[in-house]
Amino acid sequence: MSRKKNQKEKILIIMDILKKAEGEDNAITTKEFCEMLAEYDIPCDRRTLADDIRVLEAFLEDNKEYGFVIKSKKCSRGNGYYSEKIDVSGRKPLYLDYNVSKQLILGMNSLRLTDDVEKTETKRIKALIVDNSLPEYREKLMEYAEDDNIYALDTVAAKILIDSVRSLTFVKSSMTEGIIDTIIKMSDDDDKQSLTSEKNNPFNARHDENGMTLYQIDNIFRAIDNGKKLSFRYFDLDENRNRIYRHNGDRYIAEPLTLIPNDDHYYLICYDSASEESLRTYRIDRMSDVGDQNDSEDISPEAKEMKASVYTYTDQIFRMFNGPLEVVTLEFDDKIIGNIYDKFGPDAKIERVGENICRITEEIRISPPFFGWLFQFSDRMKIISPGSVIDMYQEKCRKICSQ
Repeated sequence: MSRKKNQKEKILIIMDILKKAEGEDNAITTKEFCEMLAEYDIPCDRRTLADDIRVLEAFLEDNKEYGFVIKSKKCSRGNGYYSEKIDVSGRKPLYLDYNVSKQLILGMNSLRLTDDVEKTETKRIKALIVDNSLPEYREKLMEYAEDDNIYALDTVAAKILIDSVRSLTFVKSSMTEGIIDTIIKMSDDDDKQSLTSEKNNPFNARHDENGMTLYQIDNIFRAIDNGKKLSFRYFDLDENRNRIYRHNGDRYIAEPLTLIPNDDHYYLICYDSASEESLRTYRIDRMSDVGDQNDSEDISPEAKEMKASVYTYTDQIFRMFNGPLEVVTLEFDDKIIGNIYDKFGPDAKIERVGENICRITEEIRISPPFFGWLFQFSDRMKIISPGSVIDMYQEKCRKICSQ
């Protein structure tokens, strides 16, 4: 193809490139544009590209039927260009909210279709939902749209899910009822009556009516998934269950890493360079106004690196305790071996040292909760080493006896 002919096609190629670069996050810099045009054997520089784009901008403004306009933004290396969809009247398009799009797609997936024509039409509708959602969420929504393997829940799985949802005491009961109703709807028709009876089981039905909404919890998940900082207020309760906000009610700005369930509560683990472990834990039923501000700032590189080891931290904190680490040897009656596995995990290395006596050596975080856990076993468990931890435990026991 001659160079002259290439130049004639240049503006059409630029238009095609920009149409695919939809949304500010997909902006193409001038340098990138020149490199892309070079692949078509089209020479280009910053000045001529700017002229061509101005011509194209004017053309699209006068020809709304093409369905998009060209926008520019400042990039680290000069200007960047991208496209933005419009309707034929030239107004900015109204994109579907992410949660709305997701629920619509999941609703389509839950339909039990047998006719191939119906299935084809369902796929077309899901594709339209994805296409009319915000560009930055389309890849994630496409994963839901392509999942056609949504079957009715097995009865046992549904009952386990219902009990799990009911145990979420930090969520309002009205919210849990809605989730349970959804689980029942996703189950086999023959099981719905049995599951409805299970729904009314009073087991662990205590809920905080001032608890979090699913939207606030969703804000936490989004911040974790997208690597963004999260703002919230944090409180304690007085004897009348009134909220006493910490930091005079000022918002916390945290770098969230993961959520961990433990003993009927949900804990948010955050990176905190000022703490001893570089991590901090918040109970989410003590959080309010979660993400009410636009929390768009990325978490720090240190926080991203900490994500790789956060599960080691949570294993130590929630399986055992919090405090300085010490290598401790415990000797105990073999009748409480189950309690040892409960606290140290199924891989705990237990050694038998007598007919009814066993021993374990573990890294333990020394803190009041550790001594409280130890005290419940009375003379069935004792500390063998180190001496400093023995002295601390004896001092704790003396203080208790003095009362």
